[in-house]
Amino acid sequence: MGRNFELSHGGRKRLIGRWKALLSSLGIDPNSHFHMLEDLFTRHSEPQRHYHNLLHLSTLFSLLPAKPHLEFAIWFHDAIYDPTRTDNEAKSAHLAEQSLKRLGIDPELIQAVVDIILATQSHQSNDPDTALFLDADLSILGADRKTYKAYAQAIRDEYAWVPEALFRERRAQVLQKFLSRQRIYQTPAFAMLEQPARENLRHELQTLLEPGHNRRK
Repeated sequence: MGRNFELSHGGRKRLIGRWKALLSSLGIDPNSHFHMLEDLFTRHSEPQRHYHNLLHLSTLFSLLPAKPHLEFAIWFHDAIYDPTRTDNEAKSAHLAEQSLKRLGIDPELIQAVVDIILATQSHQSNDPDTALFLDADLSILGADRKTYKAYAQAIRDEYAWVPEALFRERRAQVLQKFLSRQRIYQTPAFAMLEQPARENLRHELQTLLEPGHNRRK
C-alpha cells in the first residue's frame, strides 16, 4: 500500500534544498523558519497519504519552473489532506496564507499562492501559471499504464474507509467529469499527455463499472 510512491532519502534532502533556496531567494533566513519545513514534512508523511505525499511534491518540483508562487503552492496545496472531508483545498489555502504571512512574504505573492491552491478544487484556470500548475498536478493521469494502475490503487488506499460500491460510484463520477472536458490539460507543455490520460481514465472507468469488480483481486 503506497510503496510505489515513497520518496527516497536523497529525495528528502533535495526537498530541503529547494525550501532553503526558495527562502534565500526572497531574502529570508531559512534556518530561522526550519520548523515550518518540519511541519510540512510531517503533514505530507501522514499515514493516510499513499499518493498525496512527499514524492508528489518532488514530482511537481521536477515539472514546474522555479517561481516563488509556484514553489510555495507546491509545498502547501496538499498540506491539509483528510480524505473524509471536502474542504481540504480551502484549509490548505488558509494554512498557506497564515504561514507565508509569518515569513513576511509580499501580500501579492501570498494571494497568488492562495489562488493556485483554491484552483486545485476545480483544476481549471485562465491564469497561465495556475493552469501550468494544475496540469503538472494532473500529470499522473497520463503516466504509463503500470504507474497509473499503482496511482489508482494508492487513491483507493487513501479512501479505504469508503465502502467498495460507493467508492466505485464516486470515483467513476470523477473520471467521467475529466473525460467530459474538451481538454484535460490546458497548456502546451502537457498537451502530449492528453491521449494517454484519456486512455487511462477510460480503462479505469471500464474496470470500475465491471459487475462484481474488486480492485484488490
